[in-house]
Amino acid sequence: LVVLQLWGNTEVLFLDTWQEFGQHVSALTKAIAKRPYKRQLESQELPFCTAGAWASGVRVEKDGTGLWQVWKRQIQQFNRVSPATAAAIAEAYPSPSLLLQAYEECGTEDEKRLLLSDIPVKSDVSGKDRRVGPDLSRRIYLFMVSTDPDLVLDLST
Repeated sequence: LVVLQLWGNTEVLFLDTWQEFGQHVSALTKAIAKRPYKRQLESQELPFCTAGAWASGVRVEKDGTGLWQVWKRQIQQFNRVSPATAAAIAEAYPSPSLLLQAYEECGTEDEKRLLLSDIPVKSDVSGKDRRVGPDLSRRIYLFMVSTDPDLVLDLST
């Protein structure tokens, strides 16, 4: 058996009953059947990932290089936020702590909610400049300051 395992690159499994054998054959058949599907999933870009690649993160160096990109991707995780919109917000407020400082400097609750709404966003598609808007500004504000874990940020869902 050792020669078979080493030279034949096979696995030997000792089973006591026919039921165990049947379960093993069933599990092996299921794994073989799922393999092409799993291979396809691994190679496919998933639409819910901000950069398109599965589980690819941003490398952050010790000097802080890459933190801006992480911040931009965090903003992009909100519903209906394009890469251009996330980049515009991240350029205006390059870190979460700077955005929190800006919220603290606002006088009223309405001013805080609308802080980001007038940030211009350059559109690659239409060429027209647009704004972040009050809805996204409100959602980001609530996300940044809320302590309620059950708060629903998106009113459209």
